[in-house]
Amino acid sequence: MVDLEIGARGLEMPEPRGSRRGPERREAICDAVFELLGEVGYDRMTMDAVATRARASKATIYRTWPDKPGLVAEALISRFGPTPDAPDTGSLRGDLMALMSRACELTNSPDGEVITGVLTAAARNPALGRTVHECTYESKHCINETIIRNAAERGEISADADPGLLHEVMYALILTRKLTSDQPLDEEYSRHVIDDVLIPLLRARDAGACDAPPVDLLR
Repeated sequence: MVDLEIGARGLEMPEPRGSRRGPERREAICDAVFELLGEVGYDRMTMDAVATRARASKATIYRTWPDKPGLVAEALISRFGPTPDAPDTGSLRGDLMALMSRACELTNSPDGEVITGVLTAAARNPALGRTVHECTYESKHCINETIIRNAAERGEISADADPGLLHEVMYALILTRKLTSDQPLDEEYSRHVIDDVLIPLLRARDAGACDAPPVDLLR
């Protein structure tokens, strides 16, 4: 069935000539979202602009995605695909290095610039914030759970270590460095975060662990 758009006089108008169909059209729309996020940012991106860029009817956009946060969520999922398997290197440190390296590589990429902008906008947009939380935390939390479970089974950490801390602390440090420092997100930084912050945190068993001297997280 051809998608139709309601014209100014109530008449149904067909989609623009050359518009795509099915999965190809959906992919084109998600690509258009990412392009516009990179060019103008979340606040200035409009669903009408997405329709124009993707050569899709406005009716198609609004019928499939009733709001902008939902559209951005699908674009993120389309861009990065399904949740990858958790790294399994045989050690907690190796798994954390693999995970941190993957996150830093993405943050350093052009796509990372778009994600950083979306995260910044999410801080002042509750609807977008919920969407980003679902895309970046809820759908990826199984990776953190697997890393913690494997480490606990090897006896490296306690079985009650919190996988949520791994996500919250690691990505908070990556984003903070990205936004507030001109220092690189490189292997040296990954080692610093893992050896000086994440592993001690995950192994902490009592309040005395909090008495350690402060660590320069942006060095």
